[in-house]
Amino acid sequence: MAAPSIAPALHDPFAASPLLRRFAAVTREELEAHQLRKVQALCARLYAQSGYYRDRMDMAGLVGGVIDSLDRYAKAFPTSAKADFLEDQKDAPPFGRRLGVDRDEVVHISMTSGTSGQGQEIYGRTQRDVHMLGYLHALPWYMAGLRKGDTAINCVPAGGMTTGGWGPGEAIRILGATPFHVGGNLSTDAKIDLMLKLGGIHFIYASTNYLHTLTETLLARGIVPREAFPDMHGLFIAAEGYPLEWAEKIEEHWGCRLQEGYGSTQLNGFGGSTAAAGVFGDKGARGLIRLFEWEHLIEIVDPVTGAPVRPGEQGEMVVTNLSVEGSPAVRFRTGDAALFVPWQECGGAAWNAIECGTISRFDDMMKIRGNNIWPSMFDAAVFAHSQVGEYKGRVYTRDGKTEVEVKIAVAEHQSGLGAEDRAQLVQSVRAAIKERSNMWVDVCEVPRADFQGFAYKARRWTDERQDGYRL
Repeated sequence: MAAPSIAPALHDPFAASPLLRRFAAVTREELEAHQLRKVQALCARLYAQSGYYRDRMDMAGLVGGVIDSLDRYAKAFPTSAKADFLEDQKDAPPFGRRLGVDRDEVVHISMTSGTSGQGQEIYGRTQRDVHMLGYLHALPWYMAGLRKGDTAINCVPAGGMTTGGWGPGEAIRILGATPFHVGGNLSTDAKIDLMLKLGGIHFIYASTNYLHTLTETLLARGIVPREAFPDMHGLFIAAEGYPLEWAEKIEEHWGCRLQEGYGSTQLNGFGGSTAAAGVFGDKGARGLIRLFEWEHLIEIVDPVTGAPVRPGEQGEMVVTNLSVEGSPAVRFRTGDAALFVPWQECGGAAWNAIECGTISRFDDMMKIRGNNIWPSMFDAAVFAHSQVGEYKGRVYTRDGKTEVEVKIAVAEHQSGLGAEDRAQLVQSVRAAIKERSNMWVDVCEVPRADFQGFAYKARRWTDERQDGYRL
């Protein structure tokens, strides 16, 4: 697949930013020396200040928080997971014993969304952490071309207690752009009406699925995005994977590059981003999310053994904040799966990377008929068909056998499809799923109205099997 023919990016972020020029120019040895200094300072401070991390360092024999190498740190410092943080908060509410500062230094609270169903982690942020929250959102958007004087549409709900609720506003203010925070406040049609009234829109930030919803709604109204918004030069997505066929269509509809970042509450913002090339790499392959390794130490490890994965392998991301003061995440197991691309294979700066569009959750993987099945396999098969607007799937048991059902809805702007074309679409989707997953599944068409609530972060799959059948 060839990347769409799109006008080149308006800005060279590395030429325009002293900070990016600096870290783009360092050698790998210099970057790792910088990381080691940051890790050493972090561990020394936490050993003195945080009972939670002091106990973990003592348990690992890192008495006094002394770290002599990154290798020693990665092998000796115990990882933490969500359950550990929740237990810590329960024992010492509200922040647990993880705080790396005195309690009166906390000026802001961030919480995770709780979509995992396990509970919400609570993070205390200092004034500097809040500044970092803005910086770690502004950095990837600057790389994506957002500049002073641009008009930016933020489709992610603002405010609240999540990191993503506060970071965008801080970032757009830092960059001097003009924000319209429309997420959660307006319906999709109302957002479109506002955008048409404003004109001169330059940048959109949205979840992957909401950009899909916004685009589909525009097309259903007979509006071609690249014609309605000719000044658009940045589409930035995060939070979910996608097939390249979908990304190609998005760039074609909007007439500009699609950019992607990886972020989380544990990272206090974004931990990496694409740049001018966007989500497509050489010869139409997937592009790279380059990791901001001067602000985060991100390991990609085998989720079972904890050993680093080899280049081109998928692993779990384990993150350490190098600059967070209040509630730093230190060797935190994210549960996020990513494909590792070492800096030697990236070209240019000596930063490691992960592959675009393939980040997923290990707990989303389903064991079906003895196979490890990821929702992204179905996403790629279904959304390779431009006629499909949305889908959802379920795994269940019938007569003691595991069954899989996929319901698809024709996109609103494709509502004129006849019965024969719709039947062919169902069969084509079924065949594509077989090719991607090596399974025949039941596919049927349902009305688009059956997919309400999918506008932002879609959870398309339900597993209705009892535990004993989940094989």
